Amino acid sequence: MYLNEVIEGFSERMHNIAVFKPLFELEQKRKYDYPLMELGIISMLYILESMLRGEKDCTYRKIAYFLRDVIAEYYDDELEYAEALDLTHYLVRESLMNQGSSHQFSYFDFENGENEDYKFHLVKLQDYDIDSKVVKLKLSPIGLELLFKTKEMYNELQVSISQLYLRQQIQKGVFDGALYSVKELALAVKNEKEQLKQLKERIIRDVLQVTREEEYQEQMKRINEQLEREREMFYELKDLIDDTIEKHYSEHISNEAIDKVMELKHKLIDVISLHESLFTDKLRIEKLMNDSIEAMILNAFNTQVNFETEFLEPAVRNDLEINKLKQILDPLFSPHTTSEFNPQRIFTKQVLNRKKEVTEEELWQLEEDEQRQKEAEEEEKRRAKEERLKKYLLLLLKPLAEKEEVRLSQIINNLKEEDHDRYLKLVKEVDFYPFIIQLHQLGVIPLLTREEMQGFVLDNLFWVVTEIVAKNEAIAILEGFELIATEDVIKLEPGYVLSDFIIKRRNPDGV
Repeated sequence: MYLNEVIEGFSERMHNIAVFKPLFELEQKRKYDYPLMELGIISMLYILESMLRGEKDCTYRKIAYFLRDVIAEYYDDELEYAEALDLTHYLVRESLMNQGSSHQFSYFDFENGENEDYKFHLVKLQDYDIDSKVVKLKLSPIGLELLFKTKEMYNELQVSISQLYLRQQIQKGVFDGALYSVKELALAVKNEKEQLKQLKERIIRDVLQVTREEEYQEQMKRINEQLEREREMFYELKDLIDDTIEKHYSEHISNEAIDKVMELKHKLIDVISLHESLFTDKLRIEKLMNDSIEAMILNAFNTQVNFETEFLEPAVRNDLEINKLKQILDPLFSPHTTSEFNPQRIFTKQVLNRKKEVTEEELWQLEEDEQRQKEAEEEEKRRAKEERLKKYLLLLLKPLAEKEEVRLSQIINNLKEEDHDRYLKLVKEVDFYPFIIQLHQLGVIPLLTREEMQGFVLDNLFWVVTEIVAKNEAIAILEGFELIATEDVIKLEPGYVLSDFIIKRRNPDGV
């Protein structure tokens, strides 16, 4: 049963929920005509800003002046200083500070099976000057944590925080906890995937609104930096696990511990694969954005005419003469008009179209036709993808006809200088990046003919290789090649980032 796993950390979760209680209690109070919960939060944010600036004199008086400005700005209501100070005392001293007493939240703790009382402070006294009797305020650690959790930054750092926590557990050898942390890390990556999906849905729903917000480019830049930072951390974690495995083997640690570390490694690799898919998702979103804007622009220039309001109504209202009306209507009718009409045709038998029930055989035929059409479309997509793969491979392999090895960055820079439009098209291709990764993962790739490939169960990529070998003698004599990862990074023009690789001649034996 998964009960223990489900309730693990329940008390901590309840503590995280409890800290919002004073704010929601403020929302229920009606002493003032202003939204008290919002004013309570903005008062805490003012104290936070003072702390970030290193100021140590955040007082009731300063908060009162701040609230007076806020109310004048947003509610067009001028408060006297004494009124603003009373409001400050009510919000901060009586509500957020609970008159100096700790807030209390009662709940049933499933972990220990008992009722618990959680006590906490949001705002505390920083100092008290006896001579001037001035109270100086600061946020408690709980208050600080609350504000950080309410900001988008918490979501952005969710994966990074989980990675750091996992690193600590691996270093301490707490492998049971590390396995659970990997599951949480996978959930955090899925949350990132969901956020990208929501952005995609927003673009589909209203690309114009997304453009108007003017934050799309900043958001994509932030996503680029965030994903790259997380990717580096993932590979550092993988290296740390490999080092841990070697260390355990050398120190003759128990087989049970080794099994847990190996399981941890496999699960982390799964999470890394899931995280790598975020880069493809991001490329798809950028392509969708570009296509949507292009479609919107084209649609804006399309001529759309309402015949009834723009032609018919003016013609009737202005009593348009018959010849001009004919000139307007002629394009709407068939150019092949019958010169005469026989009135007796009204007595001829008429053909009536009746709705006919579709038989099972006809339905089957319709489904088969639909399936054939679908297969034809898929075949067309497959051929289009193969053509793109051919272009990618030729781009990588042609320099090897003259050199023993070449860097991917050199190839891309040369393309950028020689054909900038083709360069921009290449870096925006969704399948270019997974293609590079696939080549790297395959190790040494033999350049064989189709006859030599027969009998193997191979990926479509290898059949593309055979076609290139058949048509390019200079490439055929290379025998094989390999993509070797480096520590360097290629920064591409639209803001994308790609690991640099050395593309090297190899024979099928790896030499």
